[in-house]
Amino acid sequence: MSKIAINELSYSFKEYYQPIFNNINISIDTNWKLGLIGRNGRGKTTLLKLISGELEPDKGHISKDINIEYFPYSQITKYIKTLDVIKENIGLLKTMEDVMDDIIKSNDEKRFGEYQKIFDNYAYADGFNIEIRIKKEFHLMNLSESLLEQDFDTLSGGEKTKMLIISLFLRKNSFVLLDEPTNHLDIEGKQVVQNYLNHKKGFILVSHDCEFVDDVVDHIISINKSDITIEKGNYSTWIENKSKSELFEFKTKERLEREIKSLEKNAVANRKWANVANKQKNLFRPYGCNSGRGNDAGVAKLMRQAKSSERTIQKNIEEKKNLLKNYEEVSDLSISQNALEDDVLVTIEKLSFGYSNKLILNKFSLQIRHGDIIWLRGKNGTGKSTLLKLITGEIYSDCLRFQEDIKISQSYQEPLWKKGLINKLIDDNNHSTLHFKNRFLNICKCLDIKLQKFEKPIEAYSSGEIRKIDIARSLATDNDLLLLDEPLNYMDTYFKEQLEKAILIYKPTLVFVEHDENFGHSIANRTVMLDK
Repeated sequence: MSKIAINELSYSFKEYYQPIFNNINISIDTNWKLGLIGRNGRGKTTLLKLISGELEPDKGHISKDINIEYFPYSQITKYIKTLDVIKENIGLLKTMEDVMDDIIKSNDEKRFGEYQKIFDNYAYADGFNIEIRIKKEFHLMNLSESLLEQDFDTLSGGEKTKMLIISLFLRKNSFVLLDEPTNHLDIEGKQVVQNYLNHKKGFILVSHDCEFVDDVVDHIISINKSDITIEKGNYSTWIENKSKSELFEFKTKERLEREIKSLEKNAVANRKWANVANKQKNLFRPYGCNSGRGNDAGVAKLMRQAKSSERTIQKNIEEKKNLLKNYEEVSDLSISQNALEDDVLVTIEKLSFGYSNKLILNKFSLQIRHGDIIWLRGKNGTGKSTLLKLITGEIYSDCLRFQEDIKISQSYQEPLWKKGLINKLIDDNNHSTLHFKNRFLNICKCLDIKLQKFEKPIEAYSSGEIRKIDIARSLATDNDLLLLDEPLNYMDTYFKEQLEKAILIYKPTLVFVEHDENFGHSIANRTVMLDK
């Protein structure tokens, strides 16, 4: 049985003096199917990179006797055909085949030793059975074998994602780290990957999709406020246990805080009393008289008792504080929009649009009214993000009519702010006002983006934090219509609950794209299906 053992591991972002992990100890069975849970910015991706070896710990070490494979990864290869690209990604198998063929054709005896070495490596990687195994994986991933003969670059983004995941699981003696593998996959694509992972073991999965995690894992790693824990079960059992723990902490929080305050008050009183006693033992002793030794001993004893009592109180305070160490405080998010008199904000009539002679939207019509919460649905490539760009005016079409002076705010799949200091980005923002800045900072605080971190550049934040910052920007911008393009990508479960609750309470006029079915069904009052 293989293990990945993390011993006394500490790690920090030294450039920004930001500690991430401190003396972490966990042991992972490489046959487990683990889900990695934690709020944005807590270090999920950092932990994966430490396990993979991409990052080195400041202290401690990670022992492993298995190859660690990481998704996403960049595949750079000279090969074009999909089958060849997959073989190369599995372990340079296509290169091995080409070199062995070249040696055989050259009939160069000097290279026979090289041939034998490559042959042995190829056999160890199961190269002689690899095409059969690839086709088997294609079947599990619901992919047509005909794709193997296509050029890899002609495949859709979803097809490429599935094939890159297949390549990792076909690598010899591998344990796979999957960091948000379903981002940008449509609902059907997510279901296929979900079914695929149900047939696999030996991986850690990071995903914002709770249902997806729930269905495929048998253990949960949780990065909490003060520690990291592992427990057997799926996301549902973990959230149930966490809810019970947080309910207990919530019920006892005020009591514990009162007790801590009282203990701290007693500690101060004891300290003052001991100091007074120490002064008084000399205050009333006659000058030049040594007859106060008995009194001195009594006072010294009382002082020792006072100090012992203070130590006991301090220990009690720390124990009570530890009971609250992982209590998560989640603020309510608010959404504000302008009040409009005109009911119809945007009218789209018989819109046809496409790229490179490929029609995406064909005679499409839609009317967006005040109070609409419209869920744009459809498979990848049906034009959902394109339609949002047409509504914002990023792409022009004379098939759209807008209410006069309408203000539209959008959060993008690819955040608008990607580099630079946040304070400067706020000041450079076209819509920047004091109201915008204050509201933006308040929303960031609500979303657990620490204000003191604004001194570091935005590219140093986690992917989830950058997305939260982009959503905060869009919510803080004065608007009549809000557009959200896959707002839950990279997001923790707390954010999903915050956003869902806010939309249901404030009912903004909203058009959104999202592959999370529960979220979409919960908030939408209109659904528009886009088809190929």
